[in-house]
Amino acid sequence: MMAISRHAWSATLAAALLAGGATLVAETAEHDWPQFRGPNRDGVSTETGLLDAWPEGGPKELWRRPLGEGYSAIAVVGDRLYTMYAGEHDGEAVEFAAAFAAGSGEELWRTVVGKKKDTEFGNGPRSTPTVDGDTVYVLGSFGDFAALATADGEPRWRFKLTERFGSRVPHWGFSTSALVDGELLILEGGGPEGKSYAALDKRTGEVRWTFGDGPPEPGYNSPIRVEMNGEPRYVYVVGDKLNCIDDKGNEVWSHPWPRGETHAMPVFVPPNKIFASGAEGVGAMLVAVSENGGEATVEEVWKTRFMKNHFSSSVLHEGYIYGFDNATLKAISVADGETAWAKRGLGKGSLIYADGHLIVLSDRGKLLLLAATPEGYVEQGSVQALDGRCWTAPTLSRGRLYLRSQSEMVSYDLRG
Repeated sequence: MMAISRHAWSATLAAALLAGGATLVAETAEHDWPQFRGPNRDGVSTETGLLDAWPEGGPKELWRRPLGEGYSAIAVVGDRLYTMYAGEHDGEAVEFAAAFAAGSGEELWRTVVGKKKDTEFGNGPRSTPTVDGDTVYVLGSFGDFAALATADGEPRWRFKLTERFGSRVPHWGFSTSALVDGELLILEGGGPEGKSYAALDKRTGEVRWTFGDGPPEPGYNSPIRVEMNGEPRYVYVVGDKLNCIDDKGNEVWSHPWPRGETHAMPVFVPPNKIFASGAEGVGAMLVAVSENGGEATVEEVWKTRFMKNHFSSSVLHEGYIYGFDNATLKAISVADGETAWAKRGLGKGSLIYADGHLIVLSDRGKLLLLAATPEGYVEQGSVQALDGRCWTAPTLSRGRLYLRSQSEMVSYDLRG
């Protein structure tokens, strides 16, 4: 197991932490973005008061700093950011989890999680940190899973998924982002013999239950938590199934899913529908679920091959789903899956929703503000925010937007 390393804090920073420590404890609150795809893991922000249009040159840039390779998104709780990136430690290429000051981008601490993974489509960590109270949960590309103190990055507990569950390292590396639900920590273990999915005690890391015989190695999407029939449900794609289990580790329902690499997360369409999408010919589907007397039935509402989410998940707003069909940004109807509008030229981008708008980051680093309307593609601002490959979705917290590429991180003020 690799040694833990942190930056030595400066005397000034240490004094600031001691003086204002109460404000730096990671208690999740309104407008925090504590996990992958935001508070509800749906890419939707409840913030208001954002700019309706951007001035020429884009919104005000607050800060910019270099950052190592990686695709981990940025989690925000209070005045701290958390993400992962690759770098060097004691002459070895490793993956770090790190905390940064939200206002300045200054690094506060970093902790070695595991070895760095290199692939032909980009290097470094894939998973996004999940913050809960004073703990941040992180996963390295080779399956090193750890609970770290938000204050200083010290480990509370850690283990390797490959050893705990008998899973294999996926071709592109472990990518799932852990889900905290009450006292449970839900993640894809990827192991055989009933160990595909697991619930851990979030305080100790001990296994509460495991479920499912998935493929021999885990996939690349993360679970969502929804309320169906008044009960908590975890929905995810694994192998050839769109699956749903309860908080005791029992399967509630499953539905056939085309085999292929599904990276995008499912999207909950209240009160009882699930949208899911995958690339490489998989396409998209909307299913309706009915639960009655302990029995569940799943009805396929529609299916289309014209909405193939790759690494970026879609967002839902007022009866329409907005997302990337490979390299085409689209709006499609929840009612029938028909395309309302489509826009090419942005590459395989990513997006979130906030205050009546779509905030879109192209895979080439162009940042755009669009009206979230099925009437057509309406651009209300743009700026070349980053250079190089940008496969990580934006993060929004307290009016500040946070973006990253494979080489740097930047923050913008969206309130003007």
